[in-house]
Formats: sequence, structure tokens, C-alpha cells
Amino acid sequence: MLVKMLLFAQATAPHQNPLISLLPIVIMFVALYFLFIMPQQKADKKHKEMLKSLDKGAKVLLSSGIIGTITNVKEDILVIEIAPKVEIKVIKGTVTKKLEGDQDIKDA
Repeated sequence: MLVKMLLFAQATAPHQNPLISLLPIVIMFVALYFLFIMPQQKADKKHKEMLKSLDKGAKVLLSSGIIGTITNVKEDILVIEIAPKVEIKVIKGTVTKKLEGDQDIKDA
């Protein structure tokens, strides 16, 4: 008897729209976009603008932790002076921050 009632209840249950069942998944992807993807895109855009603004004489912090002053700018290569008469060549993308004025490593 119980089995017949369950089968009858399943047979007479209204069918749910398949789009409504996908709604929680769509909401989850929208939330993930606004929480993770969009802020990362903004940070990437800001970093690219900073890299474009690099010029001779700017003090920079590299991803390796080295601080130096740009002495020459080429297409994708920077020549950075890290000590008097000590220069290194680095790829432009390794610059993480442009230091302003007398800003030191403690402030970076």
C-alpha cells in the first residue's frame, strides 16, 4: 500500500522547469566571478599600467626582493642599478612595485 502511494505521488508530481534547477549553479558562477575573477583582472590592469609608466630614474622593487634604480629601459628588458656601478638586466614583468620618493623596503 505504501509503495502504491509513493508511486502515485511521483506520477502526479508537477514537473519542475529545468532552468530553475540550474539557477543555483548560475548564481554560484556569478558570485565567483565578482569575488575572484573581476578583482584579479583589475589588479592585472593596474600592474600593466605601472609597467608602462616605468622610466629611467625610477626606483623599483623586483619580485626577487631586490630594490634598484632603472638606468636603461628597452622593450621588455630593464637595466637596474642595485649598488654603485653594479647593474643587472631584468625582465620588465619582474617589477612588482614602483617605489615613490624615499620609500624604503619597510614601507613596501
